[in-house]
Amino acid sequence: MQRRLWGIWVLSLLLPCVEGAAENRRVYKVDTLAMNSIVQKYSAALAALSHDTTAFPLDTGMRYAPPFFRLLTPGTLYDAPMRQAFSVSWIPSLPAKADSVPSLMGEGLKDRGRSVLEEGNRMLMQAYVRVPWLISLTERDLDEAGGLKEEVLPELPEISRLAGNEMDLDLARDVDTVRLVVRRPNFWKFRGDYSFQFTQNYFSENWYQGGDNNYTMLALATMEANFNNKEKIQWDNKLEMRLGFQTSKTDEKHKVKTNDDLLRFTTKIGYKATTHWFYTLQVQAYTQFYPSYNANSDVVSSDFMSPFNLVVSLGMDYKLELKRFKGSANLSPVAYNFRSVSRKSLYGNFGLDPGRSMYNNFGPNITVNYSWEIWKNIKWDSRIYWFSNMEMTDVEWENTFTFTINKYLNSKLFLYPRIDDSSENYRNEDKKFPYLMFKEWFSLGVNYSF
Repeated sequence: MQRRLWGIWVLSLLLPCVEGAAENRRVYKVDTLAMNSIVQKYSAALAALSHDTTAFPLDTGMRYAPPFFRLLTPGTLYDAPMRQAFSVSWIPSLPAKADSVPSLMGEGLKDRGRSVLEEGNRMLMQAYVRVPWLISLTERDLDEAGGLKEEVLPELPEISRLAGNEMDLDLARDVDTVRLVVRRPNFWKFRGDYSFQFTQNYFSENWYQGGDNNYTMLALATMEANFNNKEKIQWDNKLEMRLGFQTSKTDEKHKVKTNDDLLRFTTKIGYKATTHWFYTLQVQAYTQFYPSYNANSDVVSSDFMSPFNLVVSLGMDYKLELKRFKGSANLSPVAYNFRSVSRKSLYGNFGLDPGRSMYNNFGPNITVNYSWEIWKNIKWDSRIYWFSNMEMTDVEWENTFTFTINKYLNSKLFLYPRIDDSSENYRNEDKKFPYLMFKEWFSLGVNYSF
């Protein structure tokens, strides 16, 4: 009941001020009958307010505006009205008097919010003087109660002590000088794959390096060093080495000889053009480690640097990386192909003119490399190479299928079709495609990768 009386009293003081804000020039007079009517109306409005806040008779914005909060809450003795009333600049005046009621909506008012607060202080001061029995609280009581914020803040968890006994420590003497070490980012990534395999091999009759069907032991190593600065430059380097030895029952002259021999280095530097395309300079150089012999013959069919192949190509490189697939395709409209033979007995072989040890030619070149993890334990690595100078064509398709058993054991299936019409020695008239050669081996062995 006391709260309702306080609201009625303050609102009775507020009404003339609000009306005065709309009509500055209107002169008000206190009318007892009119005041009783106002009190009855606001009494009914406050009763309805307890059931429905939308029934508040004043402007809806006033119910939630902070400056009016003190006027609509239980009677409280605030400090601000007291300080304003006893300040030097305060001029005593009656509420609702025309010359003391400012226009709260006027265009000439510089600080409307401050004027509203000052007028509210005047109303509260009148209430303190005229109806002091309605005042039940003080501002200190509100502060001691914690205010409104304490009701909405979540409870803070208790602070757990890490030690039962507290100790005063002087850490200044024990702390060393902190040295800031700036490290440059490492844009290099290294990868290696090493394996030792036991293989079963098959060679076509016209395989360009010769060979016969047999069981062999094979060592393979692949090392990569790739640079990527995450902006424009990528530089890929790859070294491939394969060397296998076989024992042959049909070869009476050579108990042990090579069946697979490769030493190949590929370097490729690219400048980013778009998301997947790079301007690329690629260099491929390859030869073999050990001399090869034909069956039952001391004649060397190939040797280290015999032949030696060098392909320098300039063009565009397309790179694609997916979750289980990684590949690149290098397209070079112009490539330089160089081949040389260091062993004199092999001059004129491998597509060279009779008596010649080297040749140079130009033509387009395509090199595709991809790695596809078909299933969790099956991986397909492939290399496709094509070069042509409009007179001869060299096509290679190397396929290595790796079947992983565990971290250190796997088996490999190698399929290698090749077409090379640079020499008549590679021609086989009994085949539908006379220059098609094929090589295959299957192995089981140990493997280590990083």
